[in-house]
Amino acid sequence: MRWTGLLLAVACSHTQPPPAPLSVPSENAAGPANLPDGGPADGGTFSSDAGVPRADLISPITIPGRETPVGLDWGETGKQPAGTIFKNVKLLGAVSGDRFMAAMQSMQASLGRKCVLCHLVEQKDFPSDAKKEKQRARDMILMTEEINRRSFGGTIRVTCWTCHRGDEHPADMGFSRDLPEPFTKMPPEQLARKAEDVFKDVRILRGMDVRNFGFIMGWFAREMGAKCTHCHEEKDFAADTPKKTRAREMLDMTSYIAKGYYGNDSPVGCGTCHRGKPIPARTAAEKS
Repeated sequence: MRWTGLLLAVACSHTQPPPAPLSVPSENAAGPANLPDGGPADGGTFSSDAGVPRADLISPITIPGRETPVGLDWGETGKQPAGTIFKNVKLLGAVSGDRFMAAMQSMQASLGRKCVLCHLVEQKDFPSDAKKEKQRARDMILMTEEINRRSFGGTIRVTCWTCHRGDEHPADMGFSRDLPEPFTKMPPEQLARKAEDVFKDVRILRGMDVRNFGFIMGWFAREMGAKCTHCHEEKDFAADTPKKTRAREMLDMTSYIAKGYYGNDSPVGCGTCHRGKPIPARTAAEKS
């Protein structure tokens, strides 16, 4: 069975090899939400959906880079909606031209690539949808909106930078098959049992054998640069804690990312965003 995702955040415009074949059971994976077609007014947000405010589409792009375009001063024109200035703007048409261009420049900084990655620059046909990377960029814009809305209550926590860090392809963090304690002390027959038959209060990863469960617990610790007690109470691992609850929410998040944007070959794992830190960076200036 293939891995459907363990992460925090965002992805890239190409296909990466899937991580190790450890998966969140498909019945536990949430489906993608219905997303709006148009962008919000400049600086605004989408209308609420079931009481949860929709995150705007532009902030995850501009926060890591620039809020105003560099080297472009076109006066009042820049205050007009991007959809009236440029052709074929499908997601960010209601955003001002200035902020739209700032977003384009910020994408360059976050992905370490220039306009030619998504646009037909030599042909001078920027509106064209001929390149698959352009459509993938739209998918990723929608994905960051969904993440910030569904998993962070509309707060802009995940940005383009969170995963890309200046590279077109987010780093493949690999997978460690080092069993942590107490798993190393368990006999083979116990490692082969289902996790919920050995440990109390297993929810998201029910159905997984203890050995693979142990691999994932150890991987969590490595990818977040934290020990088991970051989420668990030292004397009662089965007890609920706020961080354990959040970890389950992040498992759900990587599941709906996989199902909605990648299928079974999702490249998104905990390390995609965390990079060995408990709190992922939103910008290059954030160190934790």
